[in-house]
Amino acid sequence: MDLSLALTIFSLSLVVFLSLGVWMPAALGMTGVVLLIVGGETRFLEAIGSVFWSQGGNFVLIAIPLFILMGEIILASGVSGHFYQSISPWSRFIPGRLYNTNIMASALFAAVSGSSVATAAALGAVSIPELRARGYQDRLTFGTLAVGGTLGILIPPSGAMIIYGSLVNESIAKLFIAGILPGILIVGLCIAYIVLITILHPERIPSDKEPISLYEFLRSLGGAAPLICLILLVIGGLYSGFVTPTEAAALGVLGSLVIATLYRNLTWPVLKAAFQRTVTATCMLMFIILGAQVIAFALARVGVTRELTDLVVEQDVGRWTMFLIVVIMYLVLGCLMDAVSMMVMTLPLIYPVLMQLGFDPIWLGVILVLLMEIGLITPPVGLNLFVLQGIGNKPIGEVALGALPFVGVLMFGIVILCVWPEIALWLPGHI
Repeated sequence: MDLSLALTIFSLSLVVFLSLGVWMPAALGMTGVVLLIVGGETRFLEAIGSVFWSQGGNFVLIAIPLFILMGEIILASGVSGHFYQSISPWSRFIPGRLYNTNIMASALFAAVSGSSVATAAALGAVSIPELRARGYQDRLTFGTLAVGGTLGILIPPSGAMIIYGSLVNESIAKLFIAGILPGILIVGLCIAYIVLITILHPERIPSDKEPISLYEFLRSLGGAAPLICLILLVIGGLYSGFVTPTEAAALGVLGSLVIATLYRNLTWPVLKAAFQRTVTATCMLMFIILGAQVIAFALARVGVTRELTDLVVEQDVGRWTMFLIVVIMYLVLGCLMDAVSMMVMTLPLIYPVLMQLGFDPIWLGVILVLLMEIGLITPPVGLNLFVLQGIGNKPIGEVALGALPFVGVLMFGIVILCVWPEIALWLPGHI
């Protein structure tokens, strides 16, 4: 099938289905079916059932509902409030104070929840009233919470990393470990930006001369210890090779149950709410993955993947030129659709091309997740923005303006990883 015709059918079919209000997973699957029919490959239609079966029975994907459940238990049990209050004294002496608390708490909570939206929602509900009471500006508060929430899909455990690894058949453990240092890098860049803003515009930060005693600081360490131990249990088990990602997820669920019990918040209503939200989120993600598998199957069968790769090689497109095209594409798509749908829709096309150009698949996974993070804080579809708008009761434009500078921070992080890819690849190379 001609490459230009196939790409035209692919784009038009998807746009038509989405314009008609078809659910994204169904639109992806139906687009794949249209490609097979128009491409004269109807003999492969019966194989779609096998695609569903093989991907739906993937043992690695079991980690997704388990990690979601771990985060939901922590969220539903109210542990996030205690955690935020415990983290607050740590940033008391850094310019920007509680703004930095938002970033630090988001990074640590992201390592438990594995979800950007859950991180933004949990910490936003706690921190927005706290910062307003102390006189902090809403705009920068929204920005720190929005970008902090995005760390949920970069710092392990990450649902996005699991989906990426399952789609391209890469090690989930290596992808998880690869996200640690880039996650720390983004946290450092965000704090550096806040410190710079504080120095240039000290009026944005209310005066806070409240002293902190040694006892208060030590007590804060004890308050944060349960979640930190849970993070070490999950990440340490993965890094040591003692457990697989799925087994680490099961350990995480057990640890979250223990923590909720310690805080005396483990009740049947809490568990019921956690289970319900886990089922809802898991079903949504799994249907998107299955729809993406149909797209990938159809593109391969009609020859689009091979022809596109050959075209790039024949035209001698520079590797960084092609990478820049992918970045621009993700920035545009991030304004129009959710992060997971964006990745699973484009990965069958761009992954073979970028592998042919010599990019490392682990490094690429980290970069794509960072680009997905930008989509989470750019209107009109940035999910983190809408979560914070609902909590903060402010216009979406106000929230978006607060997040806008941090888009630049994330882009700067991508540039650093392009110049020094070892930041993402050093830890996975030592597993």
